[in-house]
Parts: sequence; C-alpha cells; structure tokens
Amino acid sequence: MQNKKELSKKIVVTGGGSGGHTSAASSIISAIRDEYNINDNNFLYIGGDLGMVGEQTGNSIEMKVFEKEEFKKKYIRAGKLQRTFEFESIKLFLRTFLGFIDSYRIIKEFKPDIVISTGGFVSVPVALVAKLFKAKIYLHEQTAIIGLANKIVGKIAEKIFVTFPSSAKYFSKDKVIQTGNLVRKEIFNSKGDGPLSSIIKEMVTKQEKHPIIYISGGSLGSHLINCTVKEAMKILVNDFQIILQTGDNKVFNDYESLQLEKKKLDSKYRENIYITQYINNDDIGFLYKNTDLFVGRSGANTVYEIGVLEIPAIFIPIPWVTHNEQRKNAEILTEIGLAEIIEEGELTSEKLVHEINRFYKKDKKTNQEELKKIFIKDASKKILENIDI
Repeated sequence: MQNKKELSKKIVVTGGGSGGHTSAASSIISAIRDEYNINDNNFLYIGGDLGMVGEQTGNSIEMKVFEKEEFKKKYIRAGKLQRTFEFESIKLFLRTFLGFIDSYRIIKEFKPDIVISTGGFVSVPVALVAKLFKAKIYLHEQTAIIGLANKIVGKIAEKIFVTFPSSAKYFSKDKVIQTGNLVRKEIFNSKGDGPLSSIIKEMVTKQEKHPIIYISGGSLGSHLINCTVKEAMKILVNDFQIILQTGDNKVFNDYESLQLEKKKLDSKYRENIYITQYINNDDIGFLYKNTDLFVGRSGANTVYEIGVLEIPAIFIPIPWVTHNEQRKNAEILTEIGLAEIIEEGELTSEKLVHEINRFYKKDKKTNQEELKKIFIKDASKKILENIDI
C-alpha cells in the first residue's frame, strides 16, 4: 500500500442537486482520498438539501449518496432560479439568500484555500463566498452546453476542466483544459460483488436468447420513462430481460406501481424483469459489463459512462433542461454511431418497443478514433495535476 501525501492546503469540494453533479463530486473526492490523507481540518464537502419537486427538504441526492461517507460534510439551504414562473419559483428564489447565509458561515469557519466545484445550483453561493475569502476556485463542467450556475462560477474560476470539446467555447480560452469527465471508478469493477449480482448472473445464463437491457431515468428516476416501461412491460419481457431503475420518488410511487404490474405477468416471464430503486456502486460495473443495451436519460455522466464502456444506447433527453443540454450530450454518441435518440414528445410504449427492437438488431458502425479521443478515462488524474494542492 502506497504512502499517502499530506494535504498542505484546505480543500472544499462542492456540487450537487443532480446525480451528475454529485457523481462527479464523488469521483474527485475519491481521487483526492486515493492520493492524500484527509481529515476534518483539511477537507470538507458542501452540498444542498433539496430533493425532487414535491419532496421535503433534507432529502437531496447528495445526502443519500454521501450518507455513510466518513469525510466531513455540510449541507446548505440551497435555492435556484427557474426559467418558468410558478409559486414554487418564489420559494426557491428566496432560498438562494439562505444558501448564501449558510455558505458564509461555513466558509468563514473552515477558511478553504481551494474550492473544487462540480456544478449545480448549490455550488454558486459556495464558490462566490469562498472567492471573497481569497480561495482559489476550480470548476469541472460535465455537459456539452453549460448552465447558468457554471456560467457564474466560470467567471471567477482559476481553471475550468471540460468534459467535451464543444463546451470550451463558453469559457475564457486561457482557463480551459479538456480532461474528460469524472467517472466513478466503480464502473470498471466487473466482478459482481453487490446485492444485485446474483440477479444479473441468473440473467446472463439466458442472455443469448433474451438480451439484457438496463433502463434508467437517472439517479432520481423518471416518472415518464417508468410509466412507459409499465405499459410496454408485457411485450418487452417476451424478447428481452430488463433491469429497471425507478428512483425513489414519494410523489408518484413508481417503484411500488411497477412491482404490482410485474405481478400481473405470466409467471414464466416475471424473472425477465428486475425492478430496483437504485443501482448500488458495488453493482454498477457488473451491470454495465453485462448490458446489451442502455435506455434512458442522457445526463452528462450517463452519456460519458456509456461512451467510455462502449455500450449501445437509446437516449430519451429531458427537453426542458437549460439549452436542451441532454440532447446535445446524446448527440455526441449518436454522431459516433453508438446511440440513437427518442424525443420525449414522441415517446410511447409502442415507439419504445419498436426502437429497442430496431436499434438492437441494427449493424452499428462506430467511429472508434473519435470515441477514444472524446471519452478520456483518467480525468481525475488530469484535474489534480492542474490544481495547486
């Protein structure tokens, strides 16, 4: 076991509000911990407390992801600016002021030398307040098109690390370094150590006749995708094996609804679908290894993991995110030949079944040179090399 170095500076990692920002934060934290000894005096993660719309505060994705982690964590009363106006927009806007108050208290006490932001609305007050306290700000941009939060943080950042070459044009050229995305190291663990491994191993025995499709609406789940799969379930399980990650939304209770639908299937087909709220990090690498086709949202982290592992995919981008960034993410892999897109407005159970059958059987010609150029595997190493720790 190699001896770890001592941190000479105090570091804050911030970013959250979505699975993509949180996953990137988790990856950079892992990279720091692999190389340095961290403790409560030299390291702090700052996230937000907002869950999905309709849920209580204190139930954010980052709270769930980092719940069992032993490093020091703080969560601010994050707010955000919405492009559509409704009553909830006022509450979220007012919460931004509370986020600045919380950030000021935390930063004043901790006094970081460096802040590494992985984006999301939670990062804005943290980065701006830390800049007032003379901290150096470093930003990682995961998406092909940048959002408002990273536009703001990018103005004060020392260096900006981008995933895709297409996002470099939104920042000052002298600050930008293309590093690729921060992928979870767990996606390369193909041993099958997690609780889902026995299910996957059983599916693999039937994989030649019934290929495995992994369907996911992202870490928080997608009500639309869940409902579409519910309608298509009876047809899909005739030819495929499905692993569906629903999320844990307490508003729609999709997980429970889909479990009830599964019980209606003919007994010989019930084993062809497995429904889970989350995919554990101990399972994700083994699942990816044995996935014949991915179907789901096209957040930056998802697209990047699919690209790195070269898994054929059908993406259903969220159309209302800033500048349609999920579609732009998906287009990177469609141009390479590894993916296709179903527009959300065109999604029906019939369309889903048709496109899965058509694209799975299609002769896919991928541009391997472009794939390797864009989907870099050692982003965390490149980022740490360019931060004066």
